[in-house]
Amino acid sequence: MKPSLPLALCVSMALSATTAAADETAPDEHHNLDEIIVTATPLPRSIENLAQPATVLTGDALTRRQSSSIGETLADEPGVNSTYFGPIASRPVIRGQFGERVEMLSNGLSALDASALSEDHAVSIDSLLADRIEIIRGPATLLYGSGSAGGIVNVVDSRIHETPLATPFSGAVSLGTDSAIGKRSGAFKVDFGNDNVVAHFDYMRTDTDNIEIPDFAESARLRALEELEEPGGEEGEEEEQFGEVENTDSETESAAAAISFFGSAGRIGFAVSRFETEYGVPGGHGHEEEESPGLEEEEEEIIRIDMEQTRYDVDGELYLSGLFESLKFKLALNDYEHVELEGPEVGTLYENQGTDARFELVHRKLGLFEGAIGLQYKRLEFDAVGEEAFVPPSDKEQLSLFAFEEAVLSPTFTLQASARIERQEIDTPDLPNYSETSLGAAVGGIWSLSDTIELSGNLSLTERHPTSTELYANGPHLAVQRFERGSLSPENSTGTRELDKEQSRNLDLTLRGGFDRINFSVTAFFNDVSDYVVLLPTTEIEDELQVFDFTQTDAELYGFEAEALFEVYEDLDSHFHVRVFSDMTRGEDTRTNSDLPRLPPLRYGLALHYRTGNVDASVSAVRNAEQDRVAENELPTDAFTMLNAELSYRLPEPSVLMFLKGTNLGDEDARRHTSPLKDLVPLPGRSIVAGVRWDF
Repeated sequence: MKPSLPLALCVSMALSATTAAADETAPDEHHNLDEIIVTATPLPRSIENLAQPATVLTGDALTRRQSSSIGETLADEPGVNSTYFGPIASRPVIRGQFGERVEMLSNGLSALDASALSEDHAVSIDSLLADRIEIIRGPATLLYGSGSAGGIVNVVDSRIHETPLATPFSGAVSLGTDSAIGKRSGAFKVDFGNDNVVAHFDYMRTDTDNIEIPDFAESARLRALEELEEPGGEEGEEEEQFGEVENTDSETESAAAAISFFGSAGRIGFAVSRFETEYGVPGGHGHEEEESPGLEEEEEEIIRIDMEQTRYDVDGELYLSGLFESLKFKLALNDYEHVELEGPEVGTLYENQGTDARFELVHRKLGLFEGAIGLQYKRLEFDAVGEEAFVPPSDKEQLSLFAFEEAVLSPTFTLQASARIERQEIDTPDLPNYSETSLGAAVGGIWSLSDTIELSGNLSLTERHPTSTELYANGPHLAVQRFERGSLSPENSTGTRELDKEQSRNLDLTLRGGFDRINFSVTAFFNDVSDYVVLLPTTEIEDELQVFDFTQTDAELYGFEAEALFEVYEDLDSHFHVRVFSDMTRGEDTRTNSDLPRLPPLRYGLALHYRTGNVDASVSAVRNAEQDRVAENELPTDAFTMLNAELSYRLPEPSVLMFLKGTNLGDEDARRHTSPLKDLVPLPGRSIVAGVRWDF
């Protein structure tokens, strides 16, 4: 029986409670949400003082949520899912938007990797030692450009310090395990210095084994479809993976060193970091060797990715007098490459040399207004050589001017507005170059309807540039088993032409507040996009793969994120509360009245939380409904329920957090509809997760 939408809405009255946690020094992370500061804005503001929906994960909640990838760490946040291409290559999906529509940031600057190009590419940002992860849901192009049309995820660490240390020496050590993926992780960081200089060092290592699953790797729907196409086949059944997914093991290491200087005129810091990972790609997307007469059929080569990145960061602030309060500046330089290994042979080499520079000039209050103006420059020199080099080399440059202003018009109403102009140029050898300018603006308001109820709204009108992939792709994209052709490919079935800029009109409305023992937050969104870039299947076959062409249509995306917390019992050092929550995203191609692909289904759940003294205990059940609103050539996904339980204990002196979790306790065959491998690789089965973190 399918749950009705009205019932889900009733269940989902919401507060960003356990999903958006408070500072780790707070006595209870479930009850201190409004004070969380979002730094991914020109003027740092708390969640309740932002017109656009945001979530922040920090403190003990972030420590307990840490997974082997940033996608899985955030996959249960409101409005967020993941691409799940195994335990390592998993990227966040925000409101059904993924890939090059969701910008991955490290301390406010681009990751500068190749993770947006293909779902089998891991994100090069290490979140294990992050202090906080910030999520802005919905178009954030006015803050960070065309790559953030669906939202941003900003991973913030303390490598470069913004303030001197409170003590001369501090740090943290953490250890963790996860039985279903054989995870073994360890990390440490140390900071030492005085009022003028702070030095930082950190190191992390994570190893995983093949993931354990409760059933077949292939979904029941896919196996039934294959049986119809090739009836019989005992031999085929013997080859199917059961109980584990092969070639999903991994090794990941990262290290960094940084130094920060402080003076009366400002501050500046420098950091160098190294990220390396080597992991298997599930699904077997290499080309099979043809069977020769008299010879046995050769097995398909397994695919592994060996990735490395060196990154240099500069972050500073100059204190000013007069009209302007400060000049904030950030710079990242990146040297990224990864090779895709087909057995012992190198199949494809990817390289990305990147630069991202951002300057923000914050002005003092002018009448009712305070805000900032800024300049951002971004350049990516991309190259790919080999069998899966389906996108040609390119040199992309973006130069942007932006502004953000806020005015407190009355004690009960705050106005926020922003605007951005961005010039993008893409140079590609032997192909037409792209050069266009995009514009965007947004206006939002925050109304205090009473002492405890608040309404916020944000209306944005933005333009998005097409990407290199959407324009120039022309080759086999083996990771997802298709042949992709960009709009400028001579063979594109829709006709060779330069894509128009997407034009998006997005409205977010959030109601939050509380009554006595009830706190809630409900966000509804609607996004109307003209010239929406889509990848559509054709009837053509190329290199034994179905051909997909990039083209444009019109689309609408809408949905909600909602939570509510009911305080059942509370005294001086203990309490018991119940949390209900839900989210949903729907999207439609309005020209063809068909559903957009890979949209997350309706999700809702219930959590019970009890705390006494230093002990926290919780149990939760999250239902992912069946997704039968699917695009052409896309299989539906069955419903599943994730049952989880958690027990943690915090020692105040020394500051030690110990936790034990049980995930997927029902051992469900669970598959994320947002994953391109949903019918080949399910989520891990029943697992025991344990960890400890010591802050000193």
